[in-house]
Amino acid sequence: MKTSTFFTRAFASRRRGGWLPLFVVAAAMVAGACSSGKSAYKRGDYYQATLESINKLRSSPDKTDAQDILLLSYPLAVKASLREVDKAMTMNVDSKYDAVVAQYERLNQLADAILRSPKASELIPAPREFFNELREAREEAAGEAYRLGVTAMNVGTLEGARVAYRYFERANHHVSGYRDVVNKLKESLYASTMRVILEAPATPAHYQLSSDFFYANLIAELNQLLRPRMVRLYSPEEAFNENMRDPHYYIALDFTTFAVGNVRESKSTIDVSRDSVVVGKVTVEGRQYDAYATVSAKFTRSQREISSSGTLSVRITEPSNRKIVGQRAFSGQYVWTTTWGSFTGDDRALNTEQKNLCRRQAGQPPAEQEFFIEFTRPIYAQVVDYITRALPGAVPVAPAY
Repeated sequence: MKTSTFFTRAFASRRRGGWLPLFVVAAAMVAGACSSGKSAYKRGDYYQATLESINKLRSSPDKTDAQDILLLSYPLAVKASLREVDKAMTMNVDSKYDAVVAQYERLNQLADAILRSPKASELIPAPREFFNELREAREEAAGEAYRLGVTAMNVGTLEGARVAYRYFERANHHVSGYRDVVNKLKESLYASTMRVILEAPATPAHYQLSSDFFYANLIAELNQLLRPRMVRLYSPEEAFNENMRDPHYYIALDFTTFAVGNVRESKSTIDVSRDSVVVGKVTVEGRQYDAYATVSAKFTRSQREISSSGTLSVRITEPSNRKIVGQRAFSGQYVWTTTWGSFTGDDRALNTEQKNLCRRQAGQPPAEQEFFIEFTRPIYAQVVDYITRALPGAVPVAPAY
C-alpha cells in the first residue's frame, strides 16, 4: 500500500469523527513494506526480496509495490547468484562445486516460484532456468566429494573413515548412485563405526530369563543412543555371526555381589485402651442407663521385609593392548514389605488403622524373577549413562550436508 493511501484513509477517518492513531498508520506501512519485499530489497537481499514479492502477489496480485519489487529484485538476484558462481570457480578450495550447486538451486527455485504465481509469471513470463548447468555442477560436485572421500579413507584411521563417510554421503546426495559410492558408503560406515562387544553378565540359571531381559534392553538402548555417534554394540553372538573380529573396545559386565530373598521380620506389641465405651446397661430407680467403662487390648503389628540387592561391575578394555580404559561398579536394592496386625482383648480399644491391619494377612511376595528385575532397575539407568559417557571417541558426527 502506498504512503499516500495511508494518509488519505487517515484523513477520511478524521472526517468521520476521529484520527487514526499515528502508530497504527506507521505499523501498517512497515507491514506493507515487509510483506512486499521492500525491506529485503533495500538491504541487498535480492533473493529474499523476490520470494517475498512473489508470495505477496499470490494473495494480492494487484499490489503495485510487490510488482515493482519483483521486477527490480529478480534480475539483481540472478546477477548476484551468477557472480557467486564465477567467484567459486576461481577459488582453489575443496568442495567449491558445492557452492556452485547451491547458487544454481537458488536460481531454479526463483524461476519455479515465479511460474507458480499467475501474476508473477505474467510480469516475468520466461524466468531463467539453469537445469543443464545444475546437472553439470552436481556431477562435478559428486566427483569432487568422491575423490576427497577416497583420500580420507586412505588415511586408515577411525576419524579419517568418518570424514570419508561424510564425503561419500555428499557425493551420493549430489548424484544418487555415483560410480560405486554405495559400496564406498558401506565400507566407510563400517570403518568409521566404533565397534564394541558387550558381554552379558553371568547369573544363576533360575534368574537367566530376567538377566537376559536386562541385557537385551541394555544393548538395544545403548545402540539407539550411540548410533548418532557412529558406535555400535554387538553381543558376542552377533560379532561371531557377522565375522566381526576387530572390536575397538570390549565391555564386561559382572554381578560381583548378588542376593535375592533376604527375609527380615519384626513385631511390636503395645497396650491400647479407650475410655467411656458403652459396656452394658444399669438400672437406677426403675430406669435403664448406658454403662460406660474403659476397654483395653494388646495390639501386635507384624512386618516382613524381603530384599534383593546386588552390585554390577562394568569394565571397558581395549583389546589391542588389554588396557582398561574405564571401570565402575553400580549398586541397586529393592525391598518388598508386607504389614499386618493381630490383637487380644476388646477390639473396641483399637483405632481405625489398627483394625484395618488386623483384617489383613501377610501378603504373598512376588516371584524371585521380579526381585531380580526390581533391584537391577536403578543399576540399568546408571550403566547406560556411564557407558555413553565413558567410551573414548564416542562423539556426535555432523551430517554431510
